[in-house]
Amino acid sequence: MSPGEALEAYIFFLRHERGLAERSIRAAVSVQGSWEAWLRRNAFERNWLQATPGDMNKFLGDRHHLADQTIGVIRWHLKSIYAWLHREGHALANLALNLASLARSPRAKTPWFVPTYEQLQRMMELPDPVSLDGIRDRVMLELLYATGIRSHELLSMQVHSVWPSERRAAVVGKGNKERLVVLNESAAKWLSYYLKVVHPRLLRRRRLAALPSGGDRCVFPSTKTPASLSYGTLRARIKEYALKANMPLLTAHTLRRAFATHLYQGGADLRSIQLLLGHAHLATTTLYTQALTPRLHEIIERHHPRGHLYGRL
Repeated sequence: MSPGEALEAYIFFLRHERGLAERSIRAAVSVQGSWEAWLRRNAFERNWLQATPGDMNKFLGDRHHLADQTIGVIRWHLKSIYAWLHREGHALANLALNLASLARSPRAKTPWFVPTYEQLQRMMELPDPVSLDGIRDRVMLELLYATGIRSHELLSMQVHSVWPSERRAAVVGKGNKERLVVLNESAAKWLSYYLKVVHPRLLRRRRLAALPSGGDRCVFPSTKTPASLSYGTLRARIKEYALKANMPLLTAHTLRRAFATHLYQGGADLRSIQLLLGHAHLATTTLYTQALTPRLHEIIERHHPRGHLYGRL
């Protein structure tokens, strides 16, 4: 099997067997491109099937200046693709099995930005309530905050899988796992109006643009491409409203964190939040509560008999 054929088979595995989102697949392809380019420059023209564990560690070492998250993506890709090669019988051993972790200098993590309910409410009112695009944008913002769904879950929603009158919808998450999400009254109201009034007019735009009918089943169809609205468009629309609302750090994922954090602040237990977010592991859900740390310190400082000591930590 040639390097190109192996990579093509691996991407097929990620997409159709692992069910990874397209963003994750694009990240894997990007890392693979960097890995192959590095090998051409530094490993005497060895291709990636001929690479050694030493090559991988040197490749990682050359990227010590990158952010922890970026290095984590690189390590994930190398460990994943070489484990797949071994499982499929294309390699005698998993060459990335003992891939070294880079020694990182300890540094304090900046708490995630989590907007307040009042900040989000003000932002929700920014989209034009008359234009088709404005109403669509309002619905997307409402759904992201009301349900905590991921960007790709929002954009892949299908018309036949949403029931505004019953205030629920089905989304497909990581690993092609389907789950039900609950809509609040505001999100259900906006979604119902959008599907009855706006969605048909967006479909007329698609027909005027002679786009294939396959994308018509999407809740948020693109009027420029055959499928659903793109992640780039969603990101740009959210960024526009976030800047107008004086929240430059806000992204689609910020709304997911806000959903979880506000539920937790309201008394919801972590197990319930885990189910609503579609997390496979509770440990992932607990990360979403880190924004509460300053608030917890404040509570202890005010109400614990020795709270003034906590304030000095």
